[in-house]
Amino acid sequence: MERRMRLRAIACLVAAGCVACAATPASASAASIPQAAQPLRKLSRGLANGFGGVLAIPVTIRQVGEAEGPLAGLTWGLFMGIGVAVTRTLVGVAEVATFPIPLPEVGYDPLIRPEFLFQPEA
Repeated sequence: MERRMRLRAIACLVAAGCVACAATPASASAASIPQAAQPLRKLSRGLANGFGGVLAIPVTIRQVGEAEGPLAGLTWGLFMGIGVAVTRTLVGVAEVATFPIPLPEVGYDPLIRPEFLFQPEA
């Protein structure tokens, strides 16, 4: 019974993150998002980066491979991708853990750029 309650809580958090993600455009800055929606934006960003951080490995391999060649993509790109994946995952966990409160000097702004993995850098 306790396990079902945990799974329901996780499902509710994921659903809230999806709603927040759908409610605010990816290009929106924290200044243009209403104050009440900023914690949900932070939660959705944290969930996306926490669970999707591992996707940075193939993305980085592809990016380095296109820029430097396939051998560099499979070697240097792999190591860079692992570093980016670990960073995104840890930042995602930190944002999920602190989503209800603004951080000093940062507030609800993202800790890394781009805000989401598949978002183009501005």
